[in-house]
Amino acid sequence: GEGGGGEGGGVRVGSSGQGGGGDPPGGSGQVLIEYDVDGSQEWVEAANLRPEPPPTASELPWLSRLAKGELAELWYEGGWWEVILQARAGSKFQVLAARYNKIHSATAAELRPWWQRDEAGAWCYTLQRKTRTAEQWRAALLASQSRSRMNDRVCGINGCTIVNVTASQGAATETKAGVPQTPSPRAVGWREAAPWPLPSSRHQRRQAAARA
Repeated sequence: GEGGGGEGGGVRVGSSGQGGGGDPPGGSGQVLIEYDVDGSQEWVEAANLRPEPPPTASELPWLSRLAKGELAELWYEGGWWEVILQARAGSKFQVLAARYNKIHSATAAELRPWWQRDEAGAWCYTLQRKTRTAEQWRAALLASQSRSRMNDRVCGINGCTIVNVTASQGAATETKAGVPQTPSPRAVGWREAAPWPLPSSRHQRRQAAARA
């Protein structure tokens, strides 16, 4: 379990206030827990405990979707703490622990989504003001990552030019080389285009070489 409000690391529940392990100092409703990080024990309110959230897969680019002002959780001194994203600086993230008015500089490895549970008990978190379950975010983030990698492969690796063509346009689209390309009206989506018109015959190629 974890402390409420995003606080606390992994803990083991020992005894409850209903018998065994001595009497809780705060009366019934408390449980004795042991922290994994250092083995220390503490009586806490049972209402402040929750099951451990699912692990955040390292390949999911969730931090790229986290907007300024949104909540995340920071691993700090053996526990997860609720923080607010303030700014990005290279590979570091500036976050604010609003409850304690303290700013931290964190790496991606020290952050995870602000996990909550919906009415059905499913784990969910919020990115760019959209709240989805862990499974829904996994599908959306992996799809976005796949599209980004595809664009990276198509554009820039061999100096190719990408032309955005839609069936309704059918008009010339300027390439980055500044040469108009007239796409086929039937072509839909992204396609590769040569950065300049290529000679189509031996005679034309000789003329092009002579001009060069």
